[in-house]
Amino acid sequence: MAPSTIYTSPAGRRRVRDWCRERLDSWTTEHHLRTLETSLGATTVAVAGYGPRVLLLPGTNFCAATMLDVADALLPDHQVIIADLPGQPGLSAPQRPGPRRLAAYGQWAGEVLGQVSAGPAVVVGHSLGAAVALAAQPGPQISGLVLASPAGLSRARLTPALLGVTLPWLTAATAERSQALLRYMSGRTRADHPLVEWMTLVARHSRTSLAPSPLPGPVVRRWAGTPVVVATGTEDRFYPPSRIARPARALLGTDVVAVPGLGHLGPHEDPALLPALLSRLRS
Repeated sequence: MAPSTIYTSPAGRRRVRDWCRERLDSWTTEHHLRTLETSLGATTVAVAGYGPRVLLLPGTNFCAATMLDVADALLPDHQVIIADLPGQPGLSAPQRPGPRRLAAYGQWAGEVLGQVSAGPAVVVGHSLGAAVALAAQPGPQISGLVLASPAGLSRARLTPALLGVTLPWLTAATAERSQALLRYMSGRTRADHPLVEWMTLVARHSRTSLAPSPLPGPVVRRWAGTPVVVATGTEDRFYPPSRIARPARALLGTDVVAVPGLGHLGPHEDPALLPALLSRLRS
């Protein structure tokens, strides 16, 4: 049976939420937070900027407070709405969806859009967030998808090297072990990057989730008539171009943009990535 909460203790939940609030409070970009009621419980979104709307969905173990540099790169040309996924560390409900996780997340994404956007929005998903975007229902409220290092198209590539950096991080997290994991995910992460502190906090106080299974082909094919950009880094060890090229072409009718030198944390490694992909979507 899945745990009722992803956190290992009430104190741990407070530690994670306090970190998120401190980061968001220190964000110099004008923004506001909203709490939405959804089928997956309370959902916190951070909203900043004006212009064409972008709903930004983070990956596993990430949240709005970890995406501020990414959001700033999309401003001032867009209104950016960053949603903390329920069942992931952050400010949303701590209960993880049940066995039909992606279907539940897809419904949730539509509910979020219905409450925060009066018009169409581009949904930008990273990793797990991309799978959530693909699981949503196509319709007039979604004008396009940008999928970066996307889960949902294929199984993640798992290696002994991944276990070598993940197990020590999970069993006894330290800054050094978090850094080793981040280096595996992204070779450009600095030792003093705020993600090191965050990942240490996550390992100590929450139960991480596994990468989702690929979505059924008919679910993905629903997006064939919608503008979609799929991109991944050439150094992505989970979803390299060779792993997702075939399903992207077969199910979405699009080629994968292979970004030289970037790893799985591409939007964090180079915040200019997502604006460039949005430009491709509209070209």
